[in-house]
Amino acid sequence: MGLSPANPRAAAGSVVTGEPLETASVAVVVVHGRDQDPRWMLENLVWDLDLPNAAFVLPAAPHGSWYPNRFFDRIEDNEPWLTDALASIARAVEVAEDRGVPVGRIVLAGFSQGACLVAEMLDREPRPYGGAAILTGGLFGTEDELHAPPALDGMPVLITGHVDDSWVPVPRVERTAELLEEAGASVRLAIHDDPEHQINDEEVAAVRRLLVEVGA
Repeated sequence: MGLSPANPRAAAGSVVTGEPLETASVAVVVVHGRDQDPRWMLENLVWDLDLPNAAFVLPAAPHGSWYPNRFFDRIEDNEPWLTDALASIARAVEVAEDRGVPVGRIVLAGFSQGACLVAEMLDREPRPYGGAAILTGGLFGTEDELHAPPALDGMPVLITGHVDDSWVPVPRVERTAELLEEAGASVRLAIHDDPEHQINDEEVAAVRRLLVEVGA
C-alpha cells in the first residue's frame, strides 16, 4: 500500500506499521473516524508522533465508517455495526498480542468515531491496557444509557474535545471523562478552543506524552 517508509504489512484486516511488533516497546491500535481510513490516521497522527520504537496497528472500517448514526443515539440504533466494530478493534489487539506484545504495553487510540469506539472498548472489553487516547469522542448511548465502565485501576486516559464541534458535543466528552474517573482511570481532559473536527498539534503532543509514559 505504500503507506509509510516503514512498509506497512497487512494483518487480520489491519495495517501494521512502525517498529516490528516483535521488538516494539509499545503497540498502539489506532482507530480512524467516519469517512476516513488508516492512511488518514497515519497522516494526521501516527507519522507526527515520531516514535521510532512504537508499532502501530490500524484497523479499517469495511466501508469507511464504523456505524451509521450518532454515538449519542440509542445504542440499539447503531447495532449490529457497533458490536462488529468493537470486534475489529479486538482483532487488532490480538495482532499485537500474537506477536508477543503484552496487553500492558498496548495503547488504544482513536479519533471521532474511532475515539468513541475506544471509549466503548474500555466499557465492554475492559482489560489492563497501557493507556487510551480518546480524541474527540465519548461513550455511546443516550444520557439514560450512560454508566461508569468496570474498574480501570489507574489506567492513563487522554480524552479531548473541541468547542462548537457538532459531531461530538463537549458536554458528552466531559461526562465521559467523569465516568472514566469514577471507574478509576487517571484521566486527562482537554477541551480545545478549536471549532475544526480534526486532530490538532496539541492533541498529537498529548498522545506522544502518553505513549512515552507507557514506554515508547
